[in-house]
Amino acid sequence: MDLVRCAICSFLKILGGRFVEPAAGIFMVLFFLLAGTAAGGTGPLPGGIPLHLRYATHFQVEYLGNGCKLVTDGAGRRLLLVPRGQWPPKGYQQDQVIETPVERVVSKWTTIPPLLRALGVMNSIVGVTTRAKDWHIAGIRKGMAAGRIKYLGSSRATDYEQLLSVHPDVFFAGEWEKTEKLNELGIPFAVVTEYLEDNPLGRLEWIKFFAAFYNREREAERFFAKAVSRINTLSGKLKAVGKRPNILWGFIAGQGRIYVPGGDSYVAGMITMAGGAYVFKNIKKAGGAPITLEEFYDRGRDADIYISSGMLPQYGITSIKKLVAVHPILADFRSVKRGNVWCFQPWYWESIDKTDGIIADLAAIMHPALFPGHKPRYFFKLPKR
Repeated sequence: MDLVRCAICSFLKILGGRFVEPAAGIFMVLFFLLAGTAAGGTGPLPGGIPLHLRYATHFQVEYLGNGCKLVTDGAGRRLLLVPRGQWPPKGYQQDQVIETPVERVVSKWTTIPPLLRALGVMNSIVGVTTRAKDWHIAGIRKGMAAGRIKYLGSSRATDYEQLLSVHPDVFFAGEWEKTEKLNELGIPFAVVTEYLEDNPLGRLEWIKFFAAFYNREREAERFFAKAVSRINTLSGKLKAVGKRPNILWGFIAGQGRIYVPGGDSYVAGMITMAGGAYVFKNIKKAGGAPITLEEFYDRGRDADIYISSGMLPQYGITSIKKLVAVHPILADFRSVKRGNVWCFQPWYWESIDKTDGIIADLAAIMHPALFPGHKPRYFFKLPKR
């Protein structure tokens, strides 16, 4: 392996001395992807080269050679990706084997197809757990109407027999799936936990996780690099911002149940990148966190902007007046009094591949003077009446 590294480094230096670590990483990945199958896939493989991840922390990919990859999913499970028609290498027989590139996949969450869209492989989707009427990605709705994409039970209750019937190469699953049932039925699956990333760029970097199943690493790297560049440019524009508005972000679910993003969540990261100050930054948790009505009131009352992490109109709340009628506690909130309440557009959750656009929207909401003429695409302002 050291000889391989030396050869690669020497080759890059010959190209003009412009050798940098990311370029070397990409070259080595491609080297192993294209290394062929001279060993027939039956012999033991040397220690692999890990995929360099800049922000994501909840998955890993290791390139073993002969086109094989060892993927660690969001639940810490090891998956061995092996080129179609090739035998798994010795020493990895205990790992779940998935043949690549995958051609038939099932998506548990609405956040997954957008990343497959960015890779140009959305046609591989053969099943989902969200009804057609709730999708805003035209390709999914058309596929379901034509019968090419099957509805396989709700996101809360996957229909495992129906799932088996579509013969997926892999089921991109949630962490609460009945894994015993999936194993019993012999359904290959990979657990996706992108929402637990503490950085929005880490969440977006999950595109590299999916790319490994399709051999689309180069496409993923190009897409990700462009998005990071756009976000960095935006952040540079916000460096001169003096006052950062206080942002309340959360959803009142009823019966006194309130959920807000943790202070270590990717949402808190987006707020910071967009030039805001998150009022629940003190909650040291990734993902969502339940809080009391009293905590929501004490921290949120003086916030400058309230972003409801729900699509309020689907609950019949189409104005601030109706919002206060349903939740009277909000009447004292500064953001409500000033008419600065924002909601998700229906396609928000299907837009993870537009993370840079979502952060740009937030920046314009928080600092409208810096972004004159910007029309938010992923949020809308709740009218007063």
